[in-house]
Amino acid sequence: MGSWRHAMATGMFLKSTPDATDLSAPEPGGRPSDFRRLHGESELTELTPIPCDVFVRYGQWFQKRYVGDVEPARVASVDRGPSATGFVVGLDDGRQLTAAAVVVATGLNGLAYIPKELLRLAPEGAGAGALVSHTSHHSDLSRYAGQRIAVIGGGQSALESAALLDEAEAHVQVLVRERRVRWGSVPQPNRPWPQRLAQPASPWGRAGHSPRSAGHQAGCGGSRLLLFHRALGPSGGWWLRDRVEGVVPVRTSCRVTRAEASGSTARLELTGPGGSERLAVDHMLAATGYRLDIDALAFLAPALRRGVVRVPGSKPPRLTSTFETSVPGLYVTGSLAAPMFGPMMRFVAGTEYAAARVARNAARWVVAP
Repeated sequence: MGSWRHAMATGMFLKSTPDATDLSAPEPGGRPSDFRRLHGESELTELTPIPCDVFVRYGQWFQKRYVGDVEPARVASVDRGPSATGFVVGLDDGRQLTAAAVVVATGLNGLAYIPKELLRLAPEGAGAGALVSHTSHHSDLSRYAGQRIAVIGGGQSALESAALLDEAEAHVQVLVRERRVRWGSVPQPNRPWPQRLAQPASPWGRAGHSPRSAGHQAGCGGSRLLLFHRALGPSGGWWLRDRVEGVVPVRTSCRVTRAEASGSTARLELTGPGGSERLAVDHMLAATGYRLDIDALAFLAPALRRGVVRVPGSKPPRLTSTFETSVPGLYVTGSLAAPMFGPMMRFVAGTEYAAARVARNAARWVVAP
């Protein structure tokens, strides 16, 4: 649960619905509703935005109940074993472990994307203390109280970060490349069946084209990537709208064409419907998403990464129906599997499908003593 604990700002909520936050227990009794009931907490509904800290507590309870002890060390390296079978896993405390198979389920860690133009503001690296940072760099946005902040992006992380910054008394504005901001619609739990058929429910709410590709490999090559890119676009949760619209300045059809550092100030050149203009801010917060690239997983040895065949025309790994890469015994799930298995893999809802298949297939590498 590291990314949820350390890469999400205090006060954030999940965009997913309660039914989509089940971590897929191997037996009944492990759903979020079971966790809430056992702790005497009210049941979550479609009309109940889920605080991230609630999901973290559920995840920690799930781990203790179904997984047991977890090694609190960071993986520093993964390489092939000396006999070219199995793997050697190096930990940051110097220990080495051997493994018959490795499952990479690191979520979005290491995949944050900041456009090169913005990175010019932080030659020594982006971060909370630099002129530019990514939303994943923060667990507390109140540090920017009283400062001029420009948030780049038009999706959930941009809009929710802007709301939190405004509520922390920062002087914030949002710069959106698209012509308008899209918002989710308010859930209607008891919709008539024709509406449910036309607009199926999904982990992120209702949609006119709900991605149903989780659970199978949809199409091949370019058609699979096209589905992945078109299924979801930037949007804000329905419950967030009142905290942003009419509260936080949002500039649409706006692009940052140049960014320069001037002491402790970032000077931006913007282009929009009215032409070009300049803007000075104390910090740039990039809510510019993530790039799915197997090479971003620096803990995988270079030779191992070179052996992973990619999705044609892209950089994520090409996977079998059991999430195995072209390197025998090396599995990848989560967001890096989304181009092969559909957008559901970007959500907790994808774990039920992925976990069972990975576990069954990876078991074949284990040799009984």
